[in-house]
Amino acid sequence: MQKIFTCSQSAQLEKLAKEKYSIPPFLMMENAAKAIADFILQLSPQSILILCGKGNNGGDGYAVARLLQNKVDVTAVALEPPVAEEAKAQFEMCQKLGIKITDTPVLNDRSLILDCIYGTGFHGELPEAVKQLLDKVNKTSAIKVACDIPSGLYFQADYTITMGCQKLALYSDMAKAVCGEIIVADLGISRERFESPADTYLVEPADRDLPLRKNRAVHKGKFGHTAVLCGDKSGAAILAASAAMSFGSGLTSLVNAAELSDSLGSGSDLAQFKISPSLMLSDSIPKKATCLVAGSGFSEFSKQAADLILNWFNSSKNPAVVLDAGMLTSPETPAFLDALNRVENAGIILTPHLSELNRLLEVCGAEGDFSVTELAENPETRIAAGKFLTTRFSRTTVIMKSANTFVACGGEAFVIADGSPSLAKGGSGDLLAGLTASLLSQGYTTRAAAITAAEHHALVSQKAGAAAYNLTPELFLSYL
Repeated sequence: MQKIFTCSQSAQLEKLAKEKYSIPPFLMMENAAKAIADFILQLSPQSILILCGKGNNGGDGYAVARLLQNKVDVTAVALEPPVAEEAKAQFEMCQKLGIKITDTPVLNDRSLILDCIYGTGFHGELPEAVKQLLDKVNKTSAIKVACDIPSGLYFQADYTITMGCQKLALYSDMAKAVCGEIIVADLGISRERFESPADTYLVEPADRDLPLRKNRAVHKGKFGHTAVLCGDKSGAAILAASAAMSFGSGLTSLVNAAELSDSLGSGSDLAQFKISPSLMLSDSIPKKATCLVAGSGFSEFSKQAADLILNWFNSSKNPAVVLDAGMLTSPETPAFLDALNRVENAGIILTPHLSELNRLLEVCGAEGDFSVTELAENPETRIAAGKFLTTRFSRTTVIMKSANTFVACGGEAFVIADGSPSLAKGGSGDLLAGLTASLLSQGYTTRAAAITAAEHHALVSQKAGAAAYNLTPELFLSYL
């Protein structure tokens, strides 16, 4: 896993590098520029346009222009006169070296455009002139590279080269749409020396602990029994159960209890579906169940389901549950979660999407702006939401589903950024609930189950292609 830092933490790390290791800011700028220049040369562009702002991000751009002189046709664009000291020095060197600097960018025939206008410290709205320029830039066929972060999250980068460490600002939903591939460049000091302890991490494929069966002498009872409660939309329960079975659960049951039908009015529509013979049907929670799933396909909170789950929790040695959708957004939810969290050795995972997360925080009395927009656009807000819930409900882990999915557990946050747009389809969340429950059934901790299931869910989506529109739940299951 890679550590992730907020913008203020990143600035503090640079200050520490200066104070503790005597590395001056000018040298850090030189090292950052060299990393960008080396990367650009690997792309073999014929001509480069570097868009430079007035701050140190612009200084990086002028330094890159100097390093690329006589290696490629390069033009720097001074959108504003430099004001930061390092930027002024880099600008002056470029002038004395005769590097072409203009304030009127010509976009025609440029094979690469480097965005060095604004860095991670920029806040507010882009100036209209900059926005109009970037509108034109975004329409070109040039390779687009951003320095540290795409300016105003408006520049549509193919690559973003961020300096020193991973930055949390790169992992909002808005950032995911424009950052392209994110690359960390060092500042002349190893990341191990540069980075301090962190509580937020970027999850990578190698961080999965897949349920591979290495012991050759096992039987189905070794891999748990996942029980999925059927709501009024039973297709969701079938998808969750199918995912659990496909991800290693030894046994998987669909629970279609009479009391659930009574509580949900019209009752379960299970009879209309053709169900795989690998899934068992039950009118109660099986005695040897090791993990439950509830909420997938529930249009509303079910007190009867809550009572079933709580009774089972109180009679089980190591009870575990994955709660989704309809079980998360009712005024009755907090008391239900309080009761579950009082059970010794309980393992509880919540899997809300951002709208459900907003309503869950609301019914739990969280203070502050936790609107869906704020949760999507500000990663720090989503981390705060996760910390609130996991502090309030101490045995609980939360998977916050979105373009970038965040996992909150034990005061730490984990970012899953590998998901593709193909997951934006009904049933994807039910599949994730099933994958997660399967791992809990097999004895995983809530932390390991949430991280492995969410990352694997994201990676499987890539098999259909990043821009695929045909990733149905059935096709997803075939890739597992």
